[in-house]
Amino acid sequence: MYPEGDAGSAPAGDYGYGGGIKSKLTRNLEGLIPLILIIIIAVFLAHKFDIINIPFLGGTEPIQMLVIGMPSADMLIMLDQDKDLVNYRVKEAAALNVSPEEQLAQYNIVVLDQHLGGTAYEHSVSRQLGEALNNYVRTGGKLITIMDSGIYQSGGITGTEIASDVVGWKASFGDTIPVECDKALNDVPTCTLQVAVTARLFREDFDHKIMEGIEVAPADPRYPPLRLYTFKVKPRGNEVAYLKSVAFPTYFPGIVEKRLIIGKSIYFNYDPALTPGVWQNTMEYLR
Repeated sequence: MYPEGDAGSAPAGDYGYGGGIKSKLTRNLEGLIPLILIIIIAVFLAHKFDIINIPFLGGTEPIQMLVIGMPSADMLIMLDQDKDLVNYRVKEAAALNVSPEEQLAQYNIVVLDQHLGGTAYEHSVSRQLGEALNNYVRTGGKLITIMDSGIYQSGGITGTEIASDVVGWKASFGDTIPVECDKALNDVPTCTLQVAVTARLFREDFDHKIMEGIEVAPADPRYPPLRLYTFKVKPRGNEVAYLKSVAFPTYFPGIVEKRLIIGKSIYFNYDPALTPGVWQNTMEYLR
C-alpha cells in the first residue's frame, strides 16, 4: 500500500506546478506569440523600406508619382506608355508652397524636373518646399532630381523673386541631393553652365539594379550616340553610371545615388527620356 501522503500526488506526466506538459507548452507558445509578431512586423518594414526584397510582398498597384516642374515631351510620352507602372501628376513648384509635407506624403516617388525652364525662377524651389523634400526623403520617400532643377531658391514679397546668394542645392535641400555645384572659370557655378555633348552612358556600379542588363547606352554600336545637355557637377554619392564624350576624352557624372537610412535620392545629369530602359529599371528599383 502506498502511504496516505501519496494519495494526492500528481499523475504521470506532470512535471511541476500549474498542470502537465500541455499546460507548459501552452505557456511557452503564449510567450512566443509577441516575439513572432515583432519578427513579422520587422520583416514587413524591412521590405517596405527596401532593406530586403521579398517578391510575394511586392505590390501590383502603379507607383504614385509627382513630377514637379516641366518635363520634356519625350518624358511625358514615356510616362504615358508606362501607365501600368506609374500613375503620375505634374505640378509647378509654386503649387506646393502651401502644406508641402502633406502634399508630398501622397506620393511614392517625387521627380524634380525643371531642366526646360527658361528663367532662374523656373529652376527654383521655395525654402519651405526644399525643407519638405529633404524631410520627405529622410522619412522614406524617393526623390529623383534631373539636371539643373532646383538650383535656385525662390521667395521675396511676391514669391517670384530669386535669392541672389543661393546657387546649387545645398541651401535648399541640405545634403539630400547626391551632387554639388562646383566652380568653373571666373567662379561661375558649374550647375549653371549647360554643356552640349555627344556621348554614351556607361555602367559604373556593376551591382546596381538601375543599370541591370545595361552595360552601355546605346547598347548597339550601330546606333548613334546620345546627343544631350549635361553639367560638370561633383558627385557626393554613389556614381551609378557616367557619360563619356565620343569626340573628346571628357567624362561627366551620369546617374548618382545617395541612400539614406530609409529614403533614396537619385540624380540624373541628362534627360532620362533618352534612355527608357534605364528609366524603367529605376522605377522598378524604387518600387
